[in-house]
Amino acid sequence: MQINKIIFFDLDGMLCPHNDLQVTPEITQLFAKFPAHHILPVVASGRSFYEVQPLLRKLKVDSYILSNGCYVVAQESVIQNQQLSNNVIEKIIKLANDRKQDVGFFNQKDYAVTGINHLTRRHMNAMHLSKALIAPEFYRTHTVNFLNLYLQKSEEVAYQKTFSNQLEFVRYAPLAVDVLPVKTSKAQAIDKLLTTMNLPNLATYAFGDQNNDLTMFSKVDYGIAMKKATIELKRLASYVAKTDSGVIEGLRHYQLI
Repeated sequence: MQINKIIFFDLDGMLCPHNDLQVTPEITQLFAKFPAHHILPVVASGRSFYEVQPLLRKLKVDSYILSNGCYVVAQESVIQNQQLSNNVIEKIIKLANDRKQDVGFFNQKDYAVTGINHLTRRHMNAMHLSKALIAPEFYRTHTVNFLNLYLQKSEEVAYQKTFSNQLEFVRYAPLAVDVLPVKTSKAQAIDKLLTTMNLPNLATYAFGDQNNDLTMFSKVDYGIAMKKATIELKRLASYVAKTDSGVIEGLRHYQLI
């Protein structure tokens, strides 16, 4: 397929407005029309493959950026699979234990948590994560692409100071922060994808709503923020949706449909 434009789509609060990994029939129909318009749709999400595989299949998407840039696939070929070392993970766990906070371990097949306190449970309920394996030493027998810390925004500072220039911290939900390998981001993943697919100088668009989309907006030509997006993302956007149907609105604004 000849590709003239690339659109990067976040999932939660975006294609999936209720954080349930479900899309409307209208969205499914739109994705089916993209190839005829020489548009490559790319899912760019903080979610992992085991969560989004059914949705990717439904939308017939074969290129995607997952785990906020850790895992990148270009036309069904894995081109990036960033992982955290056990040494770094153990340092994070120690600080979290001292502060009585939970840590989540994530790879592309499954996930586990060190524990589930009231704040962690609130986050899991909001993200429709009904099951979680409690396994404090999960990382010893499984690869880990990234971690979650379940805490309020004001509590991030202790981790940022301790691990300055060693890790990336990206808040993607009110009660959760992603801990990523250093220099990993959606922007870096976009660069990797475009270079690997040899797609320079194409018009690029991105749809998002949270601060984990900030680097993505800084990389593309046009960033479309949802009506309920964060203030920081709206400031960086080239277009801010005025309705709750922000995806459709943005596609129409840029005459992509």
